[in-house]
Amino acid sequence: MRWTVALCGCNGTLPWDARAIQRALGLAEPPALYQRLPRDEIHRLMDLLGKGGVERLAVACCGTPDLFREVAKAAGLDPARVEVVNLREGCFWTHPDRASGNVKAARLLRASLRSAEAGGERPDMPVQAGPTVLIATDSPAGIDLARRLADVARPALLLDERSPALDAGPLHPLPWKATWGRLAGVEGSLGAFRVTIKRQQPIDLGTCIHCMRCVPVCHTSAITPALRLRTELCDRCGDCLDACAGVGAIRIPRADREVVVADQVVVLGRAATSGPSRTGYHVLPDPAAGGLEALAWKVFGLVGEFRKPQYVRYDPGTCAGGAAGHQACGQCIPACPYHAIARDAKEPLRVRVDLAACEGCGACVAACPTSALAFTDPPAAERDLRLRALLAPVDGDGRGDPLVVAFHCPEKGAAAFAEAARLRRPYRAAVLPVPVACLRHVSDADVLAAFRYGAAGVALVGCESCPHGEREFLPRTVELVRAFLEAFGLGGERVHVLTGEGAGLIEALDRFAASVAPSPVAWDGTAGAGTEGGREAVAEAIRALVAATGRTPGRTRVPADAPFAFPDVQVRGCTLCRTCVNVCPTHAFRYDEARQALELRQVACVNCGLCATACPERVITLRPETFLDPGALDYHVVVQDETLACVKCGAPFGNRRAVEVIESKVLGMADLLDTFAGARRSLLRMCPSCRAVAAVMSMQEGWEP
Repeated sequence: MRWTVALCGCNGTLPWDARAIQRALGLAEPPALYQRLPRDEIHRLMDLLGKGGVERLAVACCGTPDLFREVAKAAGLDPARVEVVNLREGCFWTHPDRASGNVKAARLLRASLRSAEAGGERPDMPVQAGPTVLIATDSPAGIDLARRLADVARPALLLDERSPALDAGPLHPLPWKATWGRLAGVEGSLGAFRVTIKRQQPIDLGTCIHCMRCVPVCHTSAITPALRLRTELCDRCGDCLDACAGVGAIRIPRADREVVVADQVVVLGRAATSGPSRTGYHVLPDPAAGGLEALAWKVFGLVGEFRKPQYVRYDPGTCAGGAAGHQACGQCIPACPYHAIARDAKEPLRVRVDLAACEGCGACVAACPTSALAFTDPPAAERDLRLRALLAPVDGDGRGDPLVVAFHCPEKGAAAFAEAARLRRPYRAAVLPVPVACLRHVSDADVLAAFRYGAAGVALVGCESCPHGEREFLPRTVELVRAFLEAFGLGGERVHVLTGEGAGLIEALDRFAASVAPSPVAWDGTAGAGTEGGREAVAEAIRALVAATGRTPGRTRVPADAPFAFPDVQVRGCTLCRTCVNVCPTHAFRYDEARQALELRQVACVNCGLCATACPERVITLRPETFLDPGALDYHVVVQDETLACVKCGAPFGNRRAVEVIESKVLGMADLLDTFAGARRSLLRMCPSCRAVAAVMSMQEGWEP
């Protein structure tokens, strides 16, 4: 695809080398170089586009993308064919050296162009959220927020029953539903949250009529003007119960639990709950520091009907969640922090994905060993293209530092890179940032693909405490990749998780980049397996590492819960019944009819357990290991047998192992001894046609089956 590239030198402050960029991107013509493109030179760009012949436009400038898309539209170019990349902050401010800055700029620009070429429309889905907003608060800030929302939303207040901050003066009656309690848990998604509330507060505001008779009769002053009974001061004299007898709003002691539904949930102050943040679930730990107005606008923006990205696609046809009446795999279920994945209530052996509850963290995609779950933004093919574009050689980089891929999250990871750019804090130009939805989105296939394309190290850069919750699968991913690298003699220290924020995070990343040795993998220019699924990317990485290191490590231990295993088949007990072939979701097993052989492609095994569970002879054991050698990447014979010929007509009809096992079982049954006595003893060694004829002839001779 033909690109026209425009570079802005930012008033002569960026050391662009247009010829180097032309060579790196394989352009027919050098990029057009401007100095004040968003200002007085925008008309020059319009003139360039007006001449026609521009298929796609790439602009390297800090100007707003909308500006250049409007210019393109005015010139008759589809705005969707315009790609804008800010390489001032993203490259030159952190890498001012002309040579290294231009090399990295070429890599980043090339990656953006390849991603744009592969990109298509991202799927979305309709979402509807009603006006009910539950506000859990331990301070009057929650009441202020309710006032701001009242014109558009329908607020309901959960007042923290432990908070003295609400006792300063009378609160009631409030114009919205209000209750005392503690937030115990939040489940569900935008438009359908289920909030669990625990209560020990004796005064029920839903029943209370706010007559205030209970306040003056309490001789220990345990009941505040806000109608909160401080249980630590109550001596249970019963005076308040007598005063409220006609209403019945006070109950001592009290221990209630209630589940309420809400379209959105807001948590202000220390009333934190379990579970990760998500769309429609807003947390503001310190409302006194501001942010209440911005929060109100967020809530407003989620009331009504709109469209939400569909973050993942699910293909039940390749899912290893269950088949042939056996439950298996399900690694995506505990990986999802939003409970958006579960066993299907109608088909418990299968997996159900609630796309509306999905928040796009990508954990399920990384955990899925069969690629039945695929991310849509970016899809696997686009991510693979970006890695290849970043790591492919660039003229002038022959003596550069070893390349390090830095997968980073959109929270602390992205913020650290942005802060380094803004403050012009330098770090090695060999560090190549790759944005991901969350660190949990990075799979073993992603990391190994980076090494397959020549990365010397891979860093996973993100939050110390992830807003999506615990990252249970991330340590397993790192452990697995390190086991592979150690087996090839490269050292597991080439993969590191770096968490924190700001300058400390960038400094740690720079130290890591300085510590890695050059990669032995040479760029071969071949396309990857991004469109074929994660396991094919792993197979390609193993091939590349074998070729680069000259090693074939063979049997390698992996974590017991890793999506890799070796299905060890006991040859003596196998009858070649092909059950394992039929249930395997990744076709790791196959049967060669011509050779009467069961074959295994070991790298395709995802440790789902279906073969071991379904095997009628119980001769398959899954071992926590894999084989890192070329033989494991292709099919090889596990069990082979000879074709048995019919004793009557000589026609081939089955394999010897199966027949012998059936004979041993059948002839061992006393009730069947007469059936297979005399001339009928060879019935099982006949083809179906001859067997039927022999049985009919025996019956004509007087045999009664």
